[in-house]
Amino acid sequence: MTDKARQSTQHQRDAHELVGRSQRLLEAVRQATRVAPTTAPVLICGESGTGKELFATLLHSGSRRADGPCVRVNCAALSESLLESELFGHERGAFTGAVMQRKGKFELADGGTLLLDEIAETGPRLQAELLRVLEQQNFERVGGSETVRTDVRVISTTNRDLTAEVAAKRFRRDLYYRISGVKLCLPPLRERTEDIPLLAWHFIDMYAEEVGREISELDPEMITLLSRCPWPGNIRQLRNVVRTALILGDGPVLSLEGLSAMTDELAGREAHPGRMETEDLKLRDLERRAILEALRRTERNQVKAARMLGITDRTLREKLRRYKQEKKPAAMAGEMT
Repeated sequence: MTDKARQSTQHQRDAHELVGRSQRLLEAVRQATRVAPTTAPVLICGESGTGKELFATLLHSGSRRADGPCVRVNCAALSESLLESELFGHERGAFTGAVMQRKGKFELADGGTLLLDEIAETGPRLQAELLRVLEQQNFERVGGSETVRTDVRVISTTNRDLTAEVAAKRFRRDLYYRISGVKLCLPPLRERTEDIPLLAWHFIDMYAEEVGREISELDPEMITLLSRCPWPGNIRQLRNVVRTALILGDGPVLSLEGLSAMTDELAGREAHPGRMETEDLKLRDLERRAILEALRRTERNQVKAARMLGITDRTLREKLRRYKQEKKPAAMAGEMT
């Protein structure tokens, strides 16, 4: 297979991961497909859970840099000083704990694509540094004086309205125009509800085997309820709903029968008194219940439970550690010890 054919195949595979046939989704995919082969920087806007990272992957795999690295940085996960080191690297002795030279993401992404995830979370000083490296394509590592050249295409994502952030002087205007050569806006799930059955089947295909169920049908009442949900967590929330229904349900029909807390949450109703002392109708509580059920089914084998839930065992351990530290619900924290 030629490099061009391999690139085209990968591009089609990534596009297939974007499940749906609504006009708004198809239009976003069409725009991404057209901009992918260019060198234009792209700003992907959309609420949390709408698939911004998938679109970034689609852009990279359809670009002339598809054979190069695609490096992601979560700008919301690190403090400004740590993010600076993460992006630009550091020299040995640059700060306490810097025992050796470390390459940053800009250097590692040379010849490929750098995804700046949730770029609105960066502070003023780092925004100025980002502007400089994007304009000059060079930088110095933290604690160093050597100029490092880099050739990267930058794709940025945000769940905020960056024009409002610029107006409020929380985001640099010049940086905004530098990263938004092309702006793609992804629709929230509540505006593409016709895609919900397709997405549900997509997640069933992903997780049904892990939980030991064969699904042949979707409960019509469940689909009606899901179509009316406002989906504040978008596709990520739907994925968790389907996974929880798979783990806690039984039989060949996927439904929300017996999951009253979940149906109340999706319908926007308050919890009924005395239903569950630890249930406050939040997604985290449904996650706790799914984790407990997976641990029960695997006789508390965390590796098997993580595989059943579709997460890494490290993620599972972190979630269990966080639940133990939370005062509410204390009973559940004790149950996980």
